[in-house]
Amino acid sequence: MDDGQDAAETSTFLVVDDEPVNAMLLETVLSARGFRVVTAADGEEAVARFQEHAVDMVLMDIMMPGVDGYEATRRIKALDRGGFVPVLFVTALTDEQRLAQCIEAGGDDFVTKPISRVQLNAKIDAWLRTRELYRTVVAQRDRLRSHQLRLEHEQETAERIVARATASNALETPGLRYFYQPAAILSGDILLAGRRPNGNLLLLVGDFTGHGIGAAVGVPGLAAVYYDLVSRGAHPAEMLDAINEKLFRSLPSDMFLTAALIEVDGRGRRLGVWNAGMPPVWLVQGEEIRHRFVSSDLPLGVERNTAPGRRRLTYVDVPDDCFLYACSDGIVEVAGEGGALYGDERVEAVLRAACQGAGFDDLLRQVEAFRAAAQASDDATLVEIDLDQAFANDGGGYGAAEAVHWRTELVLDACTLVHVNPVPPIMNLLSDLGAMEEDRQSLYVVIAELFTNALEHGVLGLESKIKRSEEGFEKYYERRREALAQLTEGEVRLRVHYDPRPDSRGVVIEVEDSGPGFEYQRILEAAKHGDVAGALAAGRGIMLVRSLCEEIEYFPPGNRVRVRYSGTLAG
Repeated sequence: MDDGQDAAETSTFLVVDDEPVNAMLLETVLSARGFRVVTAADGEEAVARFQEHAVDMVLMDIMMPGVDGYEATRRIKALDRGGFVPVLFVTALTDEQRLAQCIEAGGDDFVTKPISRVQLNAKIDAWLRTRELYRTVVAQRDRLRSHQLRLEHEQETAERIVARATASNALETPGLRYFYQPAAILSGDILLAGRRPNGNLLLLVGDFTGHGIGAAVGVPGLAAVYYDLVSRGAHPAEMLDAINEKLFRSLPSDMFLTAALIEVDGRGRRLGVWNAGMPPVWLVQGEEIRHRFVSSDLPLGVERNTAPGRRRLTYVDVPDDCFLYACSDGIVEVAGEGGALYGDERVEAVLRAACQGAGFDDLLRQVEAFRAAAQASDDATLVEIDLDQAFANDGGGYGAAEAVHWRTELVLDACTLVHVNPVPPIMNLLSDLGAMEEDRQSLYVVIAELFTNALEHGVLGLESKIKRSEEGFEKYYERRREALAQLTEGEVRLRVHYDPRPDSRGVVIEVEDSGPGFEYQRILEAAKHGDVAGALAAGRGIMLVRSLCEEIEYFPPGNRVRVRYSGTLAG
């Protein structure tokens, strides 16, 4: 037997006929094949039997007293909620109109009288196979529906998690407007806003690769790191380094975050922007684009780069009546007729042509009108900041005392060096004591560079020349990890002295390590005379530190360095 016959052997048939001889004949044929048979003498009884038994197929006579076959079939089909029980009319009728009535009543096929055993068996096998196929499809549909419902529930749960992780009162800052539209339930776009202890508004507009659940998985972790760093007063440059390290360690190699980090400094009436892989960030005044902050760095999470201060914000003074606009590529890469993209040029044209404060609404209308597809194919985010309003509501500073004369020393032994990075705590101390907040970015670079040199070259004894190739760069940090894991002795001392007096205002930083030192005189001399190649040969960042600090002094044998940062040379 074929599969249909195998499945049919346990099937139950309902035979409906008011002629006992006809009913007996059909019962004999069906029983001979091993089917279970239930009989009914009229339509009313047929409906009752259908409700009492799990019927797989009905053989229905048409002309019966009382409830005829048409009406009985209609009732049976009404009772059949998705199980698909075929009804085969057994009839001697040949009138096409009568046969059409059978179909209208819900019948599936005909068996003509006198009954041919071969014809009957062939039709039974065909309809049992159809029934099994239907039930298989229904079962698959139900499994898919169940899976879809579970997936939607999980997506909704994830959406609530993401919404809670990214929520912030700073998004309600006067003058700040934003549009956020995911292409699916979840979005790879991210918009985070917070206030630093000095009152500055800090915004991160980002876009993880892809969209939907895969892109959104990194959002809660990123938001947690971001808000923790904001609350602790980390400078944006420090935050970018910390976020890059977090994403590099936690994301798969094919996933990264393009981002624009924006700092709004109300008291200084200035704006800082760092852009990596995002569309330009525009500073607009009337019909003029005053500044265009274009992408100038690699997205976050692409590579591990521990060089401190590489990611620096560009700061500009902001005149009156300016608006800032930032967006994700879901705005500039909207496709129009023929596949043409909306593009940066159209965005700028809209912003220049808009009336004061109307750029946000005008741009959204123009983008929607340009879109050829009915639905967005990518996540979209648009941010507008009325900078006059934002400056007027800078939130005020908190957690920072008036700057006073103070000094501190931090000593880290081998065990501590393995587990602790002292730079963030020192930066937090500088912020809490009100020391040169406006120069925090440059101070971070200086302190981090000096500490890194003391640890890697002084205590661990690593040679910078290893990093001169791409392969060497990876090898260098592999050796660094190995050396730290095996470190049992050595120390680094950091001394920080702040003098607030106007005639000597500045921060003196001294770093000393337990290493053997190095030939610092040659490097300092090369840097003094502009010999960049010679100065870079040591790989100890002397050129960078010297460019930021007013004074730099090494002490024999080269394991102690003192610098003075006054802010007068800060970039």
